[in-house]
Amino acid sequence: ILLVLAKQIGFFMKNFLYPLIIFKYIKDLRKNIYNKILDSDIAYLQKLQIGDLLSRATNDVERLSQMLATLGINLITEIFTTMGIILLLLYLDWKMFLIFIIIVPFLILVLNYFGEKKKKYSKLVQESLSEYTQHINQILSGLETVKLYKQDIFKRVFKRLIEKLYHREKKNRLYDTVYLNSIEILGYSGAIGIILYGGYRVINNEITTGEFFSFLGGLLILVNSSQILQRGLVNLKGLSPVIDRIEFVLKLPEGKGGDVKFENLKKEISYKNLYVEIDGKSILKNINLTIKKGEKIGIVGFSGSGKTTLVKLIPRIIKDYKGNLKIDEVEIKDFEISSLREKIGYLSQDVFIFNDTVKNNLLIAKPEATDKEIELALKKAKAEFILKREKGLDTLLGEKGSNLSGGERQRLAIARLFLKSPEILIIDEGTSALDVETEDKVIREITDYFKDRTIIYITHRFSILDFVDRVVVMDKGKIVEEGSFNELINREGLFSGTLTGRKR
Repeated sequence: ILLVLAKQIGFFMKNFLYPLIIFKYIKDLRKNIYNKILDSDIAYLQKLQIGDLLSRATNDVERLSQMLATLGINLITEIFTTMGIILLLLYLDWKMFLIFIIIVPFLILVLNYFGEKKKKYSKLVQESLSEYTQHINQILSGLETVKLYKQDIFKRVFKRLIEKLYHREKKNRLYDTVYLNSIEILGYSGAIGIILYGGYRVINNEITTGEFFSFLGGLLILVNSSQILQRGLVNLKGLSPVIDRIEFVLKLPEGKGGDVKFENLKKEISYKNLYVEIDGKSILKNINLTIKKGEKIGIVGFSGSGKTTLVKLIPRIIKDYKGNLKIDEVEIKDFEISSLREKIGYLSQDVFIFNDTVKNNLLIAKPEATDKEIELALKKAKAEFILKREKGLDTLLGEKGSNLSGGERQRLAIARLFLKSPEILIIDEGTSALDVETEDKVIREITDYFKDRTIIYITHRFSILDFVDRVVVMDKGKIVEEGSFNELINREGLFSGTLTGRKR
């Protein structure tokens, strides 16, 4: 009865408590990975391959969970079984057990050799799975482009990826199988030696037949347990690269700033002798610019002139620069990043919409917003079309806002700005998908609602410049002209000439 109760307690611990510990650990690990990605330096993250990062956060974590669940139970059970049987065999006949000890060095050599092979190919398999995930992610993200062009190149790339994955999985399985063959041969070689020696001792009446078969029964259990234990130890080697890949995510550098909390813009934003270089390429050169509180600035220039880089420095999406960038005499590097971004509204041409409801897509700007506030923001952004849909604010928008047109996505993003009500607004071609009439209405709403706030427009549409106080003209990473629209149009320069198309 006691043995039955002990077995059931062990069964419960093995099949529920231990897996529960694994589930809890994996839950906390996923939470830590998610938070780490959210808190990481955006400039560093943008240099990484999204598919690889996704694979580390999903495939590798799932692989870790499976290996821990399998390895933990087997290792714990077989360690105690092996120790118990060894003590029993030593008690029964230590001389016969010495024969088994002879094969231990060979088992260690086999473990080391195949363990390293397991580690190597386990890492390669995870890398191939990462490449596979990344490729699928790219195909799904660029599905329209894939459909519009010939697909042979994609099929060739995919075939190469899965062939490489197959080859690595095959090698991984081969070494695993040969390793098991090796330890079985060694284990049963030791058993054969013991049978011969034990039989000799039985014939010479040194031990009884019963004693010999008792020892032999224990030996077979030991061989079986040691095989399972050895395999578990080899698989532990394979666990190492998985852990390394996950640790890479957990060690992502955080987007740290200074200790100064940004309250609001009191006076001005000033660039002084500022330079930016990215991957060895000079993007901004000797920028000197002052933007007063409440001023409306328009930035124009050819593509690649550095306009976006100039404004991305303010919310610290781009962090590295030489020279000075100050807000009210405080270097922007000294501000606490979260407090700075809380007061800045940034709208780019490429609007990201989450696969969620309209309401949740807007609540990211102001989590405590009421339905009335959300509806008002939608109206100001000329996005009332949402309210006319059957489910209204509960309408699901699809992957990347697939249920919306480009202009509708931009108007939804503009509604976020109205909800957030930031101190500084940066609109980087954020109305480019709107028709001229709608854009004019939206810009008027923005200008009127944020009349006391600082607004920076990057645009190729000169109609927007009717709403700004000053125009900044950029070319090849430099500011080449500044002034009001009328001043620049009447001046012999890049703005009045090439940019407007009036003359070459």
